[in-house]
Amino acid sequence: MTAPPRPRPPLPDKAGTPSPDRLLEQHRDTLKALFPVPDPAQLYRPHRSRQIGGAALCLLLVAGLGGLYAVDPGWQQHDYRTVTGQRRNVLLADGSRIQLDAGSHLQVRSHLRSRRAVLVSGRARFDVAPSRWRRFQVDAGPVQVRNYGTVFDVERRGDRSEVRLWRGKVGVRVAGRDGEQHLQPGQQLLAGTGPVQLPQPIATGSGEWTQGRLQFAQAPLGEVVRSLQRYHHGAIVLDEPGLATLQVSGVFDGDHAATALALLPEILPVAVHVRGDGSVHISARH
Repeated sequence: MTAPPRPRPPLPDKAGTPSPDRLLEQHRDTLKALFPVPDPAQLYRPHRSRQIGGAALCLLLVAGLGGLYAVDPGWQQHDYRTVTGQRRNVLLADGSRIQLDAGSHLQVRSHLRSRRAVLVSGRARFDVAPSRWRRFQVDAGPVQVRNYGTVFDVERRGDRSEVRLWRGKVGVRVAGRDGEQHLQPGQQLLAGTGPVQLPQPIATGSGEWTQGRLQFAQAPLGEVVRSLQRYHHGAIVLDEPGLATLQVSGVFDGDHAATALALLPEILPVAVHVRGDGSVHISARH
């Protein structure tokens, strides 16, 4: 089969924009090759109109698809949530695996040339299947994590998010700032509003939350309470703001958060009180 002739450049009209008639004239040979004219005996006016309409529609579809690829529209979204005390494994259609921590909310969006996840709240681990033409990125507030074939955790803390890289490579961007920070395996980064921080070594035991073990090494009590809250149905309240800075080291069983809270007076100068509504109040021990 002879290849269709290459279209000639369209001639502009007086205003500098090619008119429809001139466009059709310039692409006449190409259209004739792609849409051959039927036998004269079968050439009726309605059929001829459909032939011309089909050619124009083809050109519009090609141009439209190019525009859609440029803007990368989304075509599907799935919501995944976990309740207090629940962890969940999610297998995506592309083979990527996600582990959601308790009390988390994740949206996964499929786009024409990208895969995107929005961590609304909580924490998740991403084991991303590689793709040559559809990148994978995670948005967590002002923080955007771009995947380069990796396993990594993202934990959202309001307007800041912590990224921990276990394998591969990620780039971390912050809205309103130039550049991208790259992490190496074994590094973590707390990013978002506030001063820019440098990557730090991952704290020992930080990745064991996937098995329900919460390990802390000189972590502020406020951070410990935030982690335990995902596994405790009643509210956990620090009665005095200054208690949030107390340092905690130890390994706790997230699946038995009430037991973990009861152990706090043994390692800190605090008292723990359980109220009738199920809430737990932590106060300074006098």
